[in-house]
Amino acid sequence: MRSLYKNDAQLEKKLLNFIAIGPLVFIPFLVIVILFFAIRYNQFQLEQSVEEIKSSYINTQKNVVLSKVESAVKLIEYKRSMTKELLKEKVKTRVESAYAVAKNIYEQNKDSHDTKKIQKIIIDSLRPLLWNRSEGFIFILDLDGIFYLAPDYLRHLEGKSIIDFQDATGRYVIREEIALVKTQGEGYLWDTFTRPGYSPDIQFEQLAYVKKFGAFNWYFGSSEYMNSMTKEMEKEAVNLLRSLSSENSSYFFIMNDAGDIIMHGQDASLEGKNALSLRDTDGKELLHNAKRNTPSFVEYRWKNPKTKKIEYKNTIVEKVPNSDWIVGSGFYMDELETIIASKKTELYETNRANYEKIIYISIALLLISFLLSYKISKMLRRKLSSYATTVEAKNSELTELNQSLEKKVYERTQELHDAYKKMKQLAITDTLTGIYNRYHFNTALEKEIYRAHRYERSFALLMFDLDHFKKVNDSYGHAVGDTVLIRTCNLVAACLRESDIFARVGGEEFMIILPETQEDVALEIAERIRKSVETHSFVPIKQVTISIGLVRNRPDEDLEKLLNRVDSALYAAKNSGRNRVSLGA
Repeated sequence: MRSLYKNDAQLEKKLLNFIAIGPLVFIPFLVIVILFFAIRYNQFQLEQSVEEIKSSYINTQKNVVLSKVESAVKLIEYKRSMTKELLKEKVKTRVESAYAVAKNIYEQNKDSHDTKKIQKIIIDSLRPLLWNRSEGFIFILDLDGIFYLAPDYLRHLEGKSIIDFQDATGRYVIREEIALVKTQGEGYLWDTFTRPGYSPDIQFEQLAYVKKFGAFNWYFGSSEYMNSMTKEMEKEAVNLLRSLSSENSSYFFIMNDAGDIIMHGQDASLEGKNALSLRDTDGKELLHNAKRNTPSFVEYRWKNPKTKKIEYKNTIVEKVPNSDWIVGSGFYMDELETIIASKKTELYETNRANYEKIIYISIALLLISFLLSYKISKMLRRKLSSYATTVEAKNSELTELNQSLEKKVYERTQELHDAYKKMKQLAITDTLTGIYNRYHFNTALEKEIYRAHRYERSFALLMFDLDHFKKVNDSYGHAVGDTVLIRTCNLVAACLRESDIFARVGGEEFMIILPETQEDVALEIAERIRKSVETHSFVPIKQVTISIGLVRNRPDEDLEKLLNRVDSALYAAKNSGRNRVSLGA
């Protein structure tokens, strides 16, 4: 029995020793495990953030370059669309000036000279007026078709009737001009004619402006070839893109469908060469997809003119609609990598500071855990008689301690999670206006199209931009322009529902997705947005207006077709006078 009691006592002693020593091992071990996983999780979050920074910056840069190329294409489209209007203004101004000169000569000499003398003075005064290497000139005929003032190459017809003259299409142009001045006094007339210095087999479209001079039963006129004006407008567009290339870190290039490089803002030595025949350092075709109607990126290795090194380059090209021009731009990855590296360094520095805090907290917690474990063990030995009660109390105390430690670790983990969410939010937000950026919008639109196709739902898409916004920047400065953009976004956001998606997709271009919205409701929202902007006071600007294009999704329609339709609707709103809503086909 003694032996049995002795064995029981030894067993109890060993058990008590184990119970006493247990906290010294278990509590620090638990703290170490928790801290280990907290550190590992923090490291995982850091690696994820680094990858997202790189992806975000590359996508952002692509969107920036894409936006610039799209703006350049729209600029060229605008220049081309203004050709006829400027042509009309040019020929009319010439005739109006000649008319004023003739009228002044007539008024000064009508009482002192006979009619033939005055006519000769007028003809001699207007004959030297020549433009575009003598292609443009002032001509004078009477209402019977007699030529009084002709260009040099038609001088032999002066004094003769050309009333039966026909242009290249067989039209009696002189008869039409006489009928026009008889009925209206003045006006425009398109015809087709040969051109000095070119083959007589080639016909060129030209615009004439004629105006009646009643004193002598004359009419004055002048004409200009459409081809000359088009080339002049194209030259202006090329010069503008060239100047933008020299003023900014980015650049533009222009080539035609055949691949001939018309302008290259970064490397003028490439002008005149054929881009379709160029290969990078690996022998890869550079712009094999240059003729696509939709913008697309291509990556290749090319020599950077700034660093003189072979680097990876991303280039985007887009075709100018209704022309043989293709506009492009690009960026070198090494330049972007420098910015990304700087952001990575900032992130690593922030993480290092956080990591140091975790280490300090870990050391403190370990010291506390060892101290508490020691006290618990000492109390267990000293209060053997109240073993059960003491164990229960200490277990409760350990539980509270563990909860406190877990709470601190959870709070720190939550802080890291919140920081990650904030960084992710910045990646999808436009930094100026605070609304969604183009990257997030494209993703949201693709999801909405998928949802509409899958569940046979309908939604509406709005696209708007600020009318004459360039004048705001030119007149008041970009600071006022930025303020106008921010205020406009606030006004628009106030007109939208919580489910609507509002994003800035370009400089002054914005898009809105209206989920589960019928056409009539979408029109009401669009009109409400337009009126809100129109009636708002943008001091010091007198008034700001917007033009809105609106379309409703179609079954089985992809993102590209939808964007093309809403873009066309926006242009229809602008072409019909701006400050209006245009419903797309």
